[in-house]
Amino acid sequence: MPISSLKRLHFGHCVVSVDMYEIRKGFGEIKEMTQAQDQYTSIRLLHRSYSLPDTKTEDRCCFFHYLLEFYLANVFNQCQIYSNFHQRRVSRIANNFLTVKKELNLCDTVTTCPCGKEAIHRYEQILSRFERMDSHSAALKALGELDILLEWIDKTE
Repeated sequence: MPISSLKRLHFGHCVVSVDMYEIRKGFGEIKEMTQAQDQYTSIRLLHRSYSLPDTKTEDRCCFFHYLLEFYLANVFNQCQIYSNFHQRRVSRIANNFLTVKKELNLCDTVTTCPCGKEAIHRYEQILSRFERMDSHSAALKALGELDILLEWIDKTE
C-alpha cells in the first residue's frame, strides 16, 4: 500500500487515518454499475452545501462519525448487489470504513467528539433524503455518491 494513500484527518487531538487508495480502488470498480442503476438522478444525498470541509472545525469529528455510521448501518448493509465481484468490492469499502470508525471511537474515548446543532442538522438532512426512497434505491444512491464523500475527505485538513 503506498504511504501517500493514507489520509490523516485531524479532529482536535484526535487523528484518524483513512486508506484512500483502497476505498477509491474499490469504488472505481463499482462506480459505473451503481451510478447506472440510480433511479433518482435529480436527488443528492450528500449535498455539496453540507460538506465535511465546510463544517465547523469543532463539529467535523461528530459529522464524520455520523457519515461513517450512516454508510455502515444504512448503505453497505442495505445494498444488495447481484454480482459477487461487486459485492466483494462493497465489502472491502465497508471494512475500510469500519476500521476508520473503530479508530475514531478509540480516540473519542480519550478526547471528546462534540456535536453541535449544525452537524446534527446536516446529518438529519442526509438521512431525511435517504429515508424518502425505498431502501435498495437509497443504498445504491448513497453508494454512487461515495465519490462526493471521498472528495470531502480529500479537502478536509
